[in-house]
Amino acid sequence: MKVVGICGSPKKENSTTLFGLEKAMQAVKGCGVDTEIVQLSHHSFSGCIDCGKCREEYTCSLNDDFTNKIMPLLKGDEIKGLILGSPVYFGGVSSQMKMFIDRCVLFRRNGFRFENLIAGVLTVGRSRNGGQELTAMDLVKNAMIQGMTVVSDASPTSHFGGVFWSGNPGGVEQDETGIKTAQNLGKRVGELVIKVFG
Repeated sequence: MKVVGICGSPKKENSTTLFGLEKAMQAVKGCGVDTEIVQLSHHSFSGCIDCGKCREEYTCSLNDDFTNKIMPLLKGDEIKGLILGSPVYFGGVSSQMKMFIDRCVLFRRNGFRFENLIAGVLTVGRSRNGGQELTAMDLVKNAMIQGMTVVSDASPTSHFGGVFWSGNPGGVEQDETGIKTAQNLGKRVGELVIKVFG
């Protein structure tokens, strides 16, 4: 069993979203579930062009890293959960995350591959109230459209998922509340993967 973290930051290095995602994935691993992180910034791919190819067969017409690297990973039967992480860009997900979400339509069109998988979301905003919850709900909405079981970060924080403030005076590394929400989220995702699929 494996949970895959999707890092939607456009940054190849020093990504605060990756920092948060790593905290969540450490907690997943602590539950005895394998993990892997996919950094979308390390891949070259475009958005969906609505060509209809994936309506005919379980593939994509675009010859890029999504089709050749990301799609084969997410097709695997060992994948039992996803944690979607995005920085806040103008009150919503990054363009990299949006392209990823749109390309994942092929999983929905081919037997709802993600249905009943466990999903969690994580967001990072520069301002204390910089659209983190709006972005989280955007990710929740897309996970629900795929038929996934979406969880919160659980008690004692229990909100929409992992939520970070990168503008914290000490940096995201000192955002104790954000770190706690990410750890709670990862623990919740890991525990439910074990309960549902173990």
